[in-house]
Amino acid sequence: MIRRALGVAALAAVALAVVPTTAQAGTQGFRCPAGYMCNTTYYSDSARTNLVGVKTEFCSGEVSTWGTITGYLNWSSSPC
Repeated sequence: MIRRALGVAALAAVALAVVPTTAQAGTQGFRCPAGYMCNTTYYSDSARTNLVGVKTEFCSGEVSTWGTITGYLNWSSSPC
């Protein structure tokens, strides 16, 4: 019974350690500051050779997206 409880506790600790990392796969980890235009490009692999999606946040607040969100991304911002 103690072994089972320790196993469940270890599994929960691993899950909590992994969730914040995977939650940032999109742009959750990046916020476009006011007065900036931000661009996020998504790639199919870690070498970033195949573009599969884009998210652009314009100065007006409008957001344009297309394609697929992946964990392989580049994020940039520029003042309006």
